[in-house]
Amino acid sequence: MVDLHQIIEKIPKVKYVDFRTVECQEIQVASRPDSSEVFESESEKIVCRVVDKGYGIACASKIDTQNAEMVSELALKQAVLTEREVRLSPIKPEVGEVEYKEKKEFNIEEANEFLLSLKNELKARLGSLYARSELVLTHYHIDSTLVTSEGTNVRESSPLTDLTIYLIIRDILQGFASRILGGKGGLEVLNGRDWDYILDDLVSRAKDMLKAKLMSPLERGKGFKVIFDSETAGAFAHEVAHMLEADTFQGKFFQDLDIYEDFTIEDNPTIPGAYGSFTWDDEGVRGVRKTLINKGEITLLHTRLTAKGDEIPGNAHGITHIPRPSVSNVYIRPSDWSLKEMFEDTKNGIYIRGLVKAEVDTIDGRFELIPEIAYLIRNKKIEEPIKQLKIVDNVRNAIQRVDAVGKLATLRPNLEKGFCISEGGPHIRISGIRCF
Repeated sequence: MVDLHQIIEKIPKVKYVDFRTVECQEIQVASRPDSSEVFESESEKIVCRVVDKGYGIACASKIDTQNAEMVSELALKQAVLTEREVRLSPIKPEVGEVEYKEKKEFNIEEANEFLLSLKNELKARLGSLYARSELVLTHYHIDSTLVTSEGTNVRESSPLTDLTIYLIIRDILQGFASRILGGKGGLEVLNGRDWDYILDDLVSRAKDMLKAKLMSPLERGKGFKVIFDSETAGAFAHEVAHMLEADTFQGKFFQDLDIYEDFTIEDNPTIPGAYGSFTWDDEGVRGVRKTLINKGEITLLHTRLTAKGDEIPGNAHGITHIPRPSVSNVYIRPSDWSLKEMFEDTKNGIYIRGLVKAEVDTIDGRFELIPEIAYLIRNKKIEEPIKQLKIVDNVRNAIQRVDAVGKLATLRPNLEKGFCISEGGPHIRISGIRCF
């Protein structure tokens, strides 16, 4: 056992020192068209971060006293060489240990049986239309400790499980659909889900893709009332949150916003069982729920480097580089619209489902989203499916045009620069957003 406190005490007086150790075990079980695969790996790292004249960081891939002393010397040299002035906002030191237990231990044989049952169910639903599917079930166990010169000493141990399903069907044309789900825990993360609904929905969307058409050239670039499903609404929330990261924030996009009264985006690392939940962030700050945006309120995501005055840190992600502000579980808070009411209130528009890509340019505010499939809404009803639709607009405009927020929210696991997060929300409607 490495005595990190003792090594910290040996370091010449500087503004701040910490050690972070991370141990990760990964098991991946995959069912692919031509193979069934199991991948297992273990890794560990020790990182020292020193603040003196600047910020110095060094890491090694083995946790022992020799490497701890080596990275502390390297980090100290980097902190002396760096010219950037660094000020960390003061925090109350945290001491504690949190261990999330698996209710159902991840078992390779059971995981293989589960994937095979899903594949067989998809084949049975599709018959001759079935072309291939890829199912990947991944389990992580991450054990992390942070010890600082300020007195913080925390350890967090978390199991995480996620499942990716990718389905392709073929007739004259080809259709596809995908789904990602997961959370904190073992195989119990997959229990209690409505698998009949999940598989039926995948099959339905893939079949719709076979008959989907391109949007009419006469309609491209026009503004539509667009209903986002939970996945695309969550992606929208995630991209808005990128604009609220304190180190890249540009106030011009959020000045004097006219926001729908029921539209609220929150970031909450304390949701039990959620994929992006944590007790302490990567600077040892206890995570708390934050309202990022609603009518009359804008709050930024902060680290100890960016927070000033009464601004609240607690969203730091970064171990082997300077921590940056980022989301944990980001979502649109549910309101009171049912999906049926949204359709009844949308005479003509577009309904988008599933996510291929979403991104925002934090410099110019350009927001782009590509759904897996979309549907024309005519006379308040879903009509023909559309393929290769793209939504492109300014994020400020999109925020101000949200005019309906649904009742039921779900979260979708995701990775943000290698860190586990989740994004989600209920169905939402944005009016006058440009579609191509």
